[in-house]
Amino acid sequence: MAPANAASVVTGGVTDGFGNPIGGYLDAYLQDPDSGSYFFEDRVYVDNNGYIEDTLDTDGSYKFEFNTYTGYEEWFKDAADEATAAPINVAAGAPVALGAWTIDQPYVVGTVTNAAGKPLSASIRAYDATTGDSVSSTGADVKGSFKIPTQTGPVKLSFDASDYALEYYADAADIVSALPVTGTATGANLGNIVLAPSGSISGQVTSDAGAPLEFVEVSTDDGQSDYTDKNGVYTIEDVSTGANTVSFFDPIGEYAFEYFNNVTDEDLATPVTVGVGQAVGGINAGLAAAPADTTTKTVEIAGAVKDNLGAPVVGAVLTAYNTPASPSDRQQFETVLSNRQGNYAFTELEKVAGENQFKIVADASVQGDDNAFALFGSWYGGGQDYERAPAVTVTPGTPFGPVDFELERAGGIAGSVTGLAGTPLSPSVSVVGVPDGAGTFTGVDFKTDSTFEGRALRAGTYKVRFSDFSGFHAAEWWKDKANVDDAVLITVKSGQMVGGLNAVLGNQLSAVERPSISSDYAWVGKALSAKPGSWTVQTNTDFTYQWLVGNTVVGQGESYTPTTANIGDRLTLRVTAENGRLIGTATSTATTKVGYQPKIKVKVKGDKASLKVKAPPVKAKKVKGTVVVKEIVKVKDDGTIKYKKIAKGKIKKGKGTISLSKLKKGKHKLVFFFTGKGKVGSNDVTKKVKG
Repeated sequence: MAPANAASVVTGGVTDGFGNPIGGYLDAYLQDPDSGSYFFEDRVYVDNNGYIEDTLDTDGSYKFEFNTYTGYEEWFKDAADEATAAPINVAAGAPVALGAWTIDQPYVVGTVTNAAGKPLSASIRAYDATTGDSVSSTGADVKGSFKIPTQTGPVKLSFDASDYALEYYADAADIVSALPVTGTATGANLGNIVLAPSGSISGQVTSDAGAPLEFVEVSTDDGQSDYTDKNGVYTIEDVSTGANTVSFFDPIGEYAFEYFNNVTDEDLATPVTVGVGQAVGGINAGLAAAPADTTTKTVEIAGAVKDNLGAPVVGAVLTAYNTPASPSDRQQFETVLSNRQGNYAFTELEKVAGENQFKIVADASVQGDDNAFALFGSWYGGGQDYERAPAVTVTPGTPFGPVDFELERAGGIAGSVTGLAGTPLSPSVSVVGVPDGAGTFTGVDFKTDSTFEGRALRAGTYKVRFSDFSGFHAAEWWKDKANVDDAVLITVKSGQMVGGLNAVLGNQLSAVERPSISSDYAWVGKALSAKPGSWTVQTNTDFTYQWLVGNTVVGQGESYTPTTANIGDRLTLRVTAENGRLIGTATSTATTKVGYQPKIKVKVKGDKASLKVKAPPVKAKKVKGTVVVKEIVKVKDDGTIKYKKIAKGKIKKGKGTISLSKLKKGKHKLVFFFTGKGKVGSNDVTKKVKG
């Protein structure tokens, strides 16, 4: 027997109302024998597999409470409070099995789409309807479906998706006017939530004199922003519905900061009101020149930043690093931006004690034009890293320069990825190549209509792959190719777009290289092995095999051994490939007719070839068939053999003679292909001869 107060192990399993395992934590409360009250004794955390295992060291009467991470509480078993919970006796180290326990965790369910019915990958959040505190969050799946856990009391839900306006249930612009919802164990169904396109604010920024200003940052008070292009034009996307405060800031420092409409005090700013899906234009600004800097500054290093097409780069970030003995100890000492002519100057480096050599890097990851091709940063001298960049020496009172930079302008790709109507699709584009060490590129932006653009590819030659993250469609290479070797190349040039890269994905796997059988010859008692071939998706694909005679399945598995029952039949292999939701089938070519294995002996004398064929247990007098003699002309790099037919003949009673008179003088490599009849199978033998 176990000693008194030996540890007892408590086990069980918790699921929700949908039958899915659920995570949380289990609190154990031990009864005080004197007062009869229950006090907290132990807590064990339960991961998402729903399995409970706890060790209790003290004997006594316990009550158990399960808590989900959304704040839902339930007492064992299916009780609302401690008073109605079932007491469990723990004694003498005996195991305690709570068994299966269904937790009535409340949920709210539904779907999220746009007005056209396209599922959206929306983020859904639940808030306490009274306090506004966050309760839980989840995301919609590829079908737009969601199931969000909630608390016992009512909650308010928000729905947010890229390029769509933030919305609260039901069709509310803010949490105050949102409709409360109470979840249920089987999911309170909200039906379909339709999101409207997000709003936007646009306009133009000029100087007081009316000249368009590039690279001015225009922002709303909720953190959305955009930079003006060379025409001073901006568009802020995903703007919050309602009143917005808009500000104008020049990072280069040439023009003064202000709010809309021409004020410097935020409290005096004119709010810009945006409705759901509304595009508000005409929010313009004319910026005054910034006050002159009267401090004395000495230019130490100066230069210009251009792209490889000769255009000045506005707002490039240039950083000067010192040059310690160990590169890992380097520090940056000054950062400046190129102005609207692409020029820059460092003026603080003389103040760096004990340093007069610096390495300079230029970066232009932020540009004013949303449709501009990306620029790749560079160290002075054209290097791609600190170690290989040359140092610039600063001499007090003597400006060094010009220290000019030429940044490579990217090219881009554009197209679309669509799938089968009514089938979920989460499209993805990968661009594979190794131009200038660029490697693999996946930076494309998809719009709601499944079109895409990517403007950050180095000039070079690439192959493009289209795939579906949701797994409902099979991937393919441009242009309708199943594998990378057959993919059509594209050439990307600086500042240019390669368009028309459109792909329509299917939902079935297909064999790029059809399945095959280990031997063309099928013999009684000799095992044949299956080879699955190559498929459009190979990684993590599972294969199953069926052996067929005509349309009849005679065997399954990776191998099959013909029997006497198969004599005279031709075998084929059918392979079924499965990868997640994708499936496909393909069939091999047929073998020769099944028979007993023939063994062939060939003797060549002059222009005559004598053959003897045995196929036990078939008696010699019953061995018959035909022979075709072919010469090997060429063996290609892929192993394919090119033949030239030389002669043919017959085998009777296991013997035959064939004329080789067509052979020219010299050495030849001949293959004698024998096709048996009756119970005799087929085979071949290779022979080197002189003509």
